[in-house]
Amino acid sequence: MKTFKKARQKSRGRGLIFGAGSVILVALAAYQLNILPFWISFVGSSSLIKLLSYPFLACLMVLLLGLTFRISLWIRYRPETLKTVDLVDLPSVSVIMPAYNEEKWISRAVEAVLESDYPQDKLELICINDGSTDRTLAVLENLCRNDPDRIKVISFSQNQGKREALFRGMKEARGQMVVTTDADSQIQRRAIKNLILPLLADERVGAVAGKVSILNENKNLITRMLAIRYALAFDFGRAYQSVYGGVLCCPGALSAFRKKGLLKVIHSWKKQKFLKTHCRHGEDRSLTSLILKKGYLVKYQSNAVVNTRVPERAPEVNKMYLRWTRSAVRESWFFARFIFLPGRRKYYILPAIDFFFQSMLHPLHLMAIVLLTCSVFIRPDFFFNQLLFLVILAMALGLNNYRVQKNLKWLYYGALQGLIAFFFQWWLVPYSIITIRNQNWLTK
Repeated sequence: MKTFKKARQKSRGRGLIFGAGSVILVALAAYQLNILPFWISFVGSSSLIKLLSYPFLACLMVLLLGLTFRISLWIRYRPETLKTVDLVDLPSVSVIMPAYNEEKWISRAVEAVLESDYPQDKLELICINDGSTDRTLAVLENLCRNDPDRIKVISFSQNQGKREALFRGMKEARGQMVVTTDADSQIQRRAIKNLILPLLADERVGAVAGKVSILNENKNLITRMLAIRYALAFDFGRAYQSVYGGVLCCPGALSAFRKKGLLKVIHSWKKQKFLKTHCRHGEDRSLTSLILKKGYLVKYQSNAVVNTRVPERAPEVNKMYLRWTRSAVRESWFFARFIFLPGRRKYYILPAIDFFFQSMLHPLHLMAIVLLTCSVFIRPDFFFNQLLFLVILAMALGLNNYRVQKNLKWLYYGALQGLIAFFFQWWLVPYSIITIRNQNWLTK
């Protein structure tokens, strides 16, 4: 136990060092590039620029406070381990795997679950064929014939959507804990055991998010940049949210739920509507929101890893982002309706604060785009200095990934991904709001 505590202290020390290093790097860059004098000169160049700058600077201050808040939580994050949880007896687990036209990948996904180090007599796998038009059902039936004691196959005659498939699997599950995964993903051998540890350690925990890594990361530049996006979303975003037990989204690729908690919410989850339209996507974040609303904590386990396939072409990536953003807009509205209500439990305070900080991000993004566009015509030298500063800022934020991955590619791919997100993905939120009722899956 002493060795474990020393390791935690050492890891926390490294986190502080890298956090301080990021701040110093950004401060030096701002000084060398004369960012502050440029801003003062630029803001005073016209009345319109001055009018736009005041709300921008206000949002920027809020964003910096929010970043400080998140980093202070992030350096405290530690996953549960077998050293921190006393295991008397492992519970039974049901793994739910929906599939739609996944004949290429589903065999390996099933094998990965069955090769898990979880006690085989306490593990069941329920595969749901959601009306596939390829050979997915034939592959599943063959796998079931070879291992009928551990695999159960449910088949829909026509496609009903992932939410319906998951609902059916959850209703059929016999396990005390329910784990969800995707048919194009491969869980690592210790993933299931590590994933349920927070559920065993604390009765207040109702759901746990696993870590999603990219299986086809080295395919091209797009997949390498997506790997950065995923790493930030999990090893930073969900990590700091886990400290206060308010992880906002348990991914479909790998998550665990307490069965009795699921039964309280899955019927309303299945029938969810928004603006009188039945919700078909965003089922993972929607389910997480309902678990949070019931008063459960939601945690993240960085040591429970699943490798998943991501789109490899820009049009498919944009469609994936659009689907995510639409569901994020919808669920943010739902989240705000219950998180700020009086009478919430005391551990809702930090999620409410973080939600406020997150809400400032997109207005800041839009105002920054407008100001930088204006600067091209008014002060071109300011624009290029600011562009270089954004590159350095993106690399500084990527230092966390370098700390974890020990690879310099996380710095330059991270900078490139950050710039692309800043300049070319600002439209996602406005367009998602306008088309919020569109429930097409887009990538299938």
